[in-house]
Amino acid sequence: MGAESDEDAPPAERRRLWLAILCTGALTGVLSVAFHAGLNGALALRERLTETLRPSGPAGALALMAACAAAVALAVWLTQRFAPPAGGSGIQRVEGVQRGLFPMWPVRVIAVKFAGGILGIGAGLVLGREGPTVQMAATIGHRIGERLRLSPPSRRILLVVGAGAGLAGAFNAPLAGTLFVAEELRAPFHPAIYLGTLLAAGVADLCLRATIGPQAELSLAGVIAPPVDALVAAALVGALAGAAGALFNASLLRTMAAADVWRRRWPAWWLGLLLGAVLGGVAWFAPSLPGGGVTYAARALDGSVSFRDALWLLPASVALTLASYSIGAPGGIFAPLLVIGAALGLVCHGAWLAVAATSAAGAPLLACAGMAGLFAGIVRSPFTGAVLLVEMTGSYALALPLVFASLAAYFAAEALGSPPIYESLLELELRNEWVE
Repeated sequence: MGAESDEDAPPAERRRLWLAILCTGALTGVLSVAFHAGLNGALALRERLTETLRPSGPAGALALMAACAAAVALAVWLTQRFAPPAGGSGIQRVEGVQRGLFPMWPVRVIAVKFAGGILGIGAGLVLGREGPTVQMAATIGHRIGERLRLSPPSRRILLVVGAGAGLAGAFNAPLAGTLFVAEELRAPFHPAIYLGTLLAAGVADLCLRATIGPQAELSLAGVIAPPVDALVAAALVGALAGAAGALFNASLLRTMAAADVWRRRWPAWWLGLLLGAVLGGVAWFAPSLPGGGVTYAARALDGSVSFRDALWLLPASVALTLASYSIGAPGGIFAPLLVIGAALGLVCHGAWLAVAATSAAGAPLLACAGMAGLFAGIVRSPFTGAVLLVEMTGSYALALPLVFASLAAYFAAEALGSPPIYESLLELELRNEWVE
């Protein structure tokens, strides 16, 4: 981003910058609420369609597969036709612009990201809403800076402020959004960046709480501070999650390379058509799994997912996430990682009970440790992952075990030599020159 800060700017510029930060937070909150509502509506529509078609038997399943295939193919086509930079998460693109590696993408990315995300995730792509909200909010911040005629350094500040507010808007997590700017975007330490991100994230979060409600995304009530041996169990799960994260990163890059080979031979939307049909078939048997699958992460915490369920949920979630991200439709990987990490934690808990018969660490604790650990192993931002899970569960008693799990995952992934996923995706962007 450079060494310049808001303190180097004239007083009038600084005042306009803080006004822009407030506007960025408010507009990000409005956009996040609309994106939440659109995704929830699309997912509910797909589930209603499933129940309507279920009495028709195999013919109904084929109709659902056709509907999901058409929606996913349309999401891929819209992205490739009108705004290729809107594909995938978009977080690596924010990093690229912030570092001066890419030019700023066009403002139409907001419309394509919004519509394509709702179409694709609503139809069943196992992707998260955080990638779209981060990129859309970063676009809003930068665009506001242009409209207020702020300097390039101030516009870059607004880019990262918007990104942090976007993460907060995705998960009601303003502290994690601020840490995200420090750990993942590696923004220089200037008051306007960190205080501005905290302010914008807080305003965006306020918009969500005023409309959607104050409840935590993965609410986990009644948790008390765990004993010391539970901390050890959380760290062990975290280390395993870190190794799993290294494997996930390598698998994602290989899957994306295979999808690139497909795209050189056939239109990209054909791949979306095929995957959409598969996801429609999955939705016929497990309606809540396609479409991000966060419902399963919540069920893992309330005891509704058994050890046997976790055994099939883990590989299924991994396979669907890899396939969903590789086709180039809008969507992030944070939310799917929650499902995969929760399933991994439940598998570890079941295996522990099979060997030891008792465990000081309950299934919800190890499910949370798996989520935070997988995030740290894949993204390599341990504090963001720990704080994100604390905010999403609303349980501050989990802070210490989640820090243990995140740090263990971080060092495990580092020991295996696995680069952070967004670094790898950024390098891929630079090689392929996807950004306009």
